[in-house]
Amino acid sequence: MICIAIPDSSFVDEDSLRGKTIKSGYIARAASVFGVERIYIYRDPSGNFDRDYDIARAVLEYAETPQYLRKRLVRKRSDLEFVGLLPPLKIPHHQKSPEIALREIREAALVEQNNQLMADVGARELADFEGKGQAGKRVTVEVSSISPLKVASSSKPHTVYWGYEVRRAPTLGRFLRGADFDFIILTSRLGKPLNQFLHEFEEKVKGAKKVIVCFGSPDKGIPELFKLEHASEADLRNALMINAFPHQNTETVRLEEAIFGFLGILNLSIQP
Repeated sequence: MICIAIPDSSFVDEDSLRGKTIKSGYIARAASVFGVERIYIYRDPSGNFDRDYDIARAVLEYAETPQYLRKRLVRKRSDLEFVGLLPPLKIPHHQKSPEIALREIREAALVEQNNQLMADVGARELADFEGKGQAGKRVTVEVSSISPLKVASSSKPHTVYWGYEVRRAPTLGRFLRGADFDFIILTSRLGKPLNQFLHEFEEKVKGAKKVIVCFGSPDKGIPELFKLEHASEADLRNALMINAFPHQNTETVRLEEAIFGFLGILNLSIQP
């Protein structure tokens, strides 16, 4: 499992909802391209960024929701004014076709109709639903019959990427001290240059079942954020601070650029 952690102050360099939405779209794309299963948004201890957190979570969850379910699952809110600018993710569970195949796995929204739970799976009709659930909730289902259309509760497939979930986290040090990741990667230009120990890095990645890559904010890197909460890399098990761009030619690397760049390196490292 690959996870990423970004601060709720990730958008301090964007002064408009439009800019924050576009930046969230880049993050959603990066997570989807490289198979991130969880995006943790942790608290920056330097201030209150709850508003930016609300926007980021709303946009990231909207982007991950299959298009055919958005009208049922996503309530209208001002934070989503510019979601039309988001790039499509085109991940396996974002099917467009209303044609349904037997044993196909799909995401569904549960709907109550005539005191019975039905499932919207993006077909031309609602499907009879077999299983437990609640109207208005999203579930993963398997098609058990075509005519009549019936679906049953199912687990997400393990052979293909099935999207990400967004979770709230406390400050980074506190969050990581209580987490169970096999390998914690802290990205920082003050870290050890990756090109100096690439083989060791690849071995660590391949030996880990659960990896998290942590990023700082546009204003403060991870060492600065740790200092604010009296934490350090030494407090964490299985953690390594890494500079993945030791020869950068710009003063800064934007968060969305860092996520794409580092996940690209990680993707190569986990290949057999």
